Amino acid sequence: MQEHKPSLWRRLYRYKMHHVVLWIVYFIFWIFIYKDYYNSLFSVAGVTGIYFIFSATAFYVTVYYLLPRYLYNSRYVMFFVLFLLLLLVCSSGLTTTLYIIFSRYSPEAVANLKVFFSIALASIGTMVGVLAAIKLVVEKIRSEQVARQLEKEHLASELQYLKAQVNPHFLFNAINSVYFLIRKNPDHAAETLIKLSDLLRYQLYDCADDKIAVEKEIDYLKNFIALEKIRKGEKVKVKFEQEGTLSGFEIAPFLLIPFFENAFKYVSNFSTQENSIDITLKREDDQFSATIVNTTDNVINNGVGGIGLRNVKRRLELLYPGKHRLEIADKAGRYSVNLSLTIA
Repeated sequence: MQEHKPSLWRRLYRYKMHHVVLWIVYFIFWIFIYKDYYNSLFSVAGVTGIYFIFSATAFYVTVYYLLPRYLYNSRYVMFFVLFLLLLLVCSSGLTTTLYIIFSRYSPEAVANLKVFFSIALASIGTMVGVLAAIKLVVEKIRSEQVARQLEKEHLASELQYLKAQVNPHFLFNAINSVYFLIRKNPDHAAETLIKLSDLLRYQLYDCADDKIAVEKEIDYLKNFIALEKIRKGEKVKVKFEQEGTLSGFEIAPFLLIPFFENAFKYVSNFSTQENSIDITLKREDDQFSATIVNTTDNVINNGVGGIGLRNVKRRLELLYPGKHRLEIADKAGRYSVNLSLTIA
C-alpha cells in the first residue's frame, strides 16, 4: 500500500502555524506601542506593517541561513559579523522606507524618523536574538530527544540480541537432556517433553518484554532444574531454596539461566565424593539475590559457555545500571555466583 503523505498545506499548517501566531501577536504588540505616536490608524498600521516586514526578514535570514551555515559549523566570527551587518541593513531599510512612504502623507511620521534608526536597531536585534535563542534551545531539546530515542532503540535492539543468544544455547542443552532421558528412562520421556514444551512456550510467548513477573521466571528455572536433574540422575545432589517473599516484582527474563546452565554443565563428577549444586533465591527489602554454588573437579571455562558471562554482564549494565552486584569465585573446588539486584 502506498504511503499517504500529507499535502504541502497540511505540512505548512502543522509545522509553521506557530510562526503565524507569533507574528500576529508581534504585529498587535507594535500597534499598541505606536498608537500614541500617530494620529491615524493608517499611520499606525503602516509603520507596524513595515516594521514587521524588516523584522521578519532579519529573523528568517538569521534562523534559516546564518545559523545553519555559520553558527552550526562553528564559524562564530563570520556569523556575528554577518548578523550585525544584517541588523544594520534591516534597520536602515526600515528607516528609509518609512521616510519615503510617509514623508508625503504623514509629516508627523517624518518628524519621528530621527529616533527610529536607533530604536529599530535595538528592537530588531533584541527580537531576532531572543527568537533565535529560543529556536536554538528548542532544536537542542529536540536533538537530545532524538538522541535519547535512538539510544533507547539501540539498547532495545542490543538487549533483544543478547536475549536471543541465550535461546539456542538453552535449547541445545534441553534437547540433550531429552536425548539422555530417552536412552536411560523412556517412560519419563513424555513428561520431559511436556516440561520442555513449557520452557519453549515461556521463551517464545511469555517473556517478550524487558521485565517479567519473578514468579514466572522462577517456574521457568524450576522446570529447567527438573530437566537437568533427570539428565544428571542421582550423581548430583541439587538443593533449591527460596527465602523471603518472591512475588510482586519483576526481573529481566533469562538473566539467571546462564548461571544455572553453567552449574549443571561444570558440576563435578566425583565417584567417591559428593557432587552438589546449591541454589538460593532470596528477597530482603528491595534486594533480590541469587546464589548458585556447585562443586568442581577442574577449571571452569570462565564465561558460562564462552559468551555467556559477557552476555549477562552486558545485560546487567543495560537493565540495572548501578543497581546490581555480581560476584563470581572459584575456590577450593567450589564455584560460586552471587547476583544481587535492586528491585525497588
